[in-house]
Amino acid sequence: MSATTMKPYASGSLDAGPRLQGKGLKTPAKRILGESKAAQNGVVLSPPSSKKRKLNDELPNGGPPSSQNGPNVKLASSQPKSQFETEVLEKLTQDISGLKKANAEKDQQWERPALDDFNETRDSLCFQQIEAEEGTLPGGKVAVKLYGVSESGHSVMLHVTDFLHYLYVAAPVSFTQKDCEPYKIWLDAQLAQNQPVIYSVQMVMRENILGFQGNQKSPYLKITVSDPRYINRVRSTIEGPGGNYRGMWKGVDSGILTFDSIQYVLRFMIDTGVRADLCWQKKILNEADIWNVMGRSSAV
Repeated sequence: MSATTMKPYASGSLDAGPRLQGKGLKTPAKRILGESKAAQNGVVLSPPSSKKRKLNDELPNGGPPSSQNGPNVKLASSQPKSQFETEVLEKLTQDISGLKKANAEKDQQWERPALDDFNETRDSLCFQQIEAEEGTLPGGKVAVKLYGVSESGHSVMLHVTDFLHYLYVAAPVSFTQKDCEPYKIWLDAQLAQNQPVIYSVQMVMRENILGFQGNQKSPYLKITVSDPRYINRVRSTIEGPGGNYRGMWKGVDSGILTFDSIQYVLRFMIDTGVRADLCWQKKILNEADIWNVMGRSSAV
């Protein structure tokens, strides 16, 4: 078996270029030639000098050049104006311009007229009611506020005081008129307030609308409070476990029922016949009843 003669391989870098005597080898710098992304996508870029060139015929606002130059040039319309445009619209424009110059616009008067010689103890008050809400007077007294406008254009805010809130309780069988005052005292003691809360307890005849009762009225206790803010507290005390006065209510293990859980302003509107819509209210102010005007101002 003959052996193959192997030539020794010298490790190192190969250089196809000429050698320089007395100096080391210098590796040539690599140059990477490649196409740009724009050229690859087929987009031809404009030379940089064209970006700096300013067009002489370009408008100042950056818009395209127009064949109609000059500040007073108006676009001509091929369609003539209609009779409505020439007669009605132009006349309205002239009238509005004349009113603005003369300051004679009478339909934009926001200020209410001044109150002259109105006397709350002598004159009657008639106004169109717009809104009603619960409010508080100076001193903490609760009142119903009625807002509206009179026929002469005055803004009206009427405070209705001394309207008392109340609820009903079915009277037990053994309850009589003589028990009203002791029950009132006992109920006030259960509430434990610094001032009397129960204004009165009355025995009245009412009919329960829950189910047909044959048009038969039954005795009920009308419990009136001195302040409507305590009505829920009174209701909870009566319906609670300790609200059975002397055990007079029989068979009410689940609690005594109270009737007409109605908000204060709604109760006032129902009892007085004040409607929720835009209605006219008229009152002679010198009559002594639940209608009272508190104070006076130029916007009565």
